[in-house]
Amino acid sequence: MTELLDEMELALTDLMQSGFSTGGPAAARRLHTLALTCEDCGLHTAGTLLSEIEQALSTRSHTVKKDDRSLTALVCRMERYIQLCREKLQEQQIIQRWQSMI
Repeated sequence: MTELLDEMELALTDLMQSGFSTGGPAAARRLHTLALTCEDCGLHTAGTLLSEIEQALSTRSHTVKKDDRSLTALVCRMERYIQLCREKLQEQQIIQRWQSMI
């Protein structure tokens, strides 16, 4: 699970560093693959958010007037989701360690 969260975060980081214009098409394919992987792992919210980001990137490349507010909001929501998943994973690991000590 940690590897998948790392991969999602890296994809978002790469997208933000390259910019929506430059990295859009390649990032859209990468996000699509990640969305499918998330769905397979049971992370349906992540799959949905990644698909929405992918769709927003694809739509952006076909519009003349660019408005990146909604795309940026989706990226921020995805980042927050990743943080929440990491917190939940850490809590589960702590509980498992405590239970193994009993």
